[in-house]
Amino acid sequence: MIKKIVIIGGGAGGLELATDLGDKLGKGNQAEITLIDKNSYHIWKPLLHEVATGVLSEQADKIDYTTQGQQHAFQFIQGAFTDLNREEKQVIINNSNNESVSVPYDILVVAIGSTSNDFGTPGVKEHCIFLDDQNAAIRLRETLIAKFASFCSIIDKNEAKDEDKIRIAIVGGGATGVELASELPHMVETFGSCGRNKMCSELLDVSVIEATDRILPALPEKTALGITKTLQQRGIHVLTNTMITKVESDGFYPKEGNTINADIMIWTAGVKAPDFLKEIAGLESSRSNQLVVKPTLQTTRDDNIFVIGDCAYAMQDSGRASPATAQAAHQMAKICYENIIKKLNNKPMKLFKYTDNGTIISLHDTAQGVVKIAGKGEMNVKGFFALMIHRLLYRMHQASLLGIVKTIRFVKASKQMYKNTFTSIFTHQD
Repeated sequence: MIKKIVIIGGGAGGLELATDLGDKLGKGNQAEITLIDKNSYHIWKPLLHEVATGVLSEQADKIDYTTQGQQHAFQFIQGAFTDLNREEKQVIINNSNNESVSVPYDILVVAIGSTSNDFGTPGVKEHCIFLDDQNAAIRLRETLIAKFASFCSIIDKNEAKDEDKIRIAIVGGGATGVELASELPHMVETFGSCGRNKMCSELLDVSVIEATDRILPALPEKTALGITKTLQQRGIHVLTNTMITKVESDGFYPKEGNTINADIMIWTAGVKAPDFLKEIAGLESSRSNQLVVKPTLQTTRDDNIFVIGDCAYAMQDSGRASPATAQAAHQMAKICYENIIKKLNNKPMKLFKYTDNGTIISLHDTAQGVVKIAGKGEMNVKGFFALMIHRLLYRMHQASLLGIVKTIRFVKASKQMYKNTFTSIFTHQD
């Protein structure tokens, strides 16, 4: 009897896994592979800040799940994961018609990623914009453009005062918050070049707010300080040791100091697995709702369920869990692929051990970070070279899904489509 392998979540790990299993098992009718995701297409999550700022076009760079499935022998079902019945081996989803549907499985892989963590801070959900997926990125972009257009109208009517600014505050000094902040000056300059020539980056007042003593704690202090200096040179305020205790319509309220007033408030201060995942169907979970897995990436209470990516709590030899990053999700997908094959053939499974290959932060037209080379330690990189490595990581992700030849074609096609759509994003926004 053909085994049913169901993968929930088409992110960096889930889509790579579905593609690999489809090529290996689906094409030979050795297993039935099904991918489930609430969206109809994939955008690489580390670049959502570029979708939000118009640098990346979701239309040009998306990978359609249905098309990918047709080419790599897996079925795609659009729907939101809502529950799990382990006894009947069924996944419960709300499909695109808002109907509750049960999908049977023999082997299940949960790869639904993460959501923003507000840490219970009052007012965050009501007043802040998150950056959890492509839909959120598009909503943020629309909010930014609407604010730019509104500010333009004030300028056109000569109602703007010299001290008037577009105030944007971002809570969270991790990679997402820093990269988003670095793109905002370019975004407003681009908006100005598309017929709104009175708009320029000097009209922005951007703040990055971090509760600890420095931004980018995953990077060496010297590198983080260099990135802080770059942000400040671009007019971006970096506020450290600033704990936000509540959010109201006029801005962020820190534990100490004055209110940080803002017209647009963005929250990127941490992630957690979705709340409904906590102890779902009796599975063990962490404080951040992640499902606890054994070194084989199987859940501690059900060997037929694997978990990868941000929603997996995979303890490492260091005594810490693997990080919620695309890098970790990619590594998990590769081990999970091998272990599913081994499970089907009753062979001993591999153990997942996370390898930190470094972190590079994109700062629009430059980048800084650290590359870790096995046996040779860390190498600090910055400037154009670092930016090329950052871009290469994205192309490597695409190549893992499309193959090298198709990736080259995809890049050429997306560049042409980007040229055609870029201007339309920023024009006709009155």
